[in-house]
Amino acid sequence: MSIHWQPKLPQSVEEIAEVIGREKALYLIGQLPQSGSRSWRVCLYVPKRLPVDHDLVRILGWHDARKLAYAFSGMILQPSNCRSIYRAYRDREILRLADEGMSVAEIASVVELSSYRVREILSRD
Repeated sequence: MSIHWQPKLPQSVEEIAEVIGREKALYLIGQLPQSGSRSWRVCLYVPKRLPVDHDLVRILGWHDARKLAYAFSGMILQPSNCRSIYRAYRDREILRLADEGMSVAEIASVVELSSYRVREILSRD
């Protein structure tokens, strides 16, 4: 049995994950705009009354959007953008793809990085 390591979420994201789950919280974070000049945060307004055409419903579906509206009604949330979690995942995938025999150019195309950057990541390990 293999156990997959999952990095600890920032507290600002953990609060959301406690309501809708880790995967959905990370997906939501990835869909949100940057919070002004704070590039490390995203911004989310959770309305008190949730119309069916609201962005939260579009992103999460009605059931999970309602959970957020109940938990954070009327609040403006500014959770971390979780880029460090994404980078760690991406770098592990680059190593995995290289171990499977993919060329640097193929990996670069898949992960949308330059070949130079992929080589740099591979050389760290």
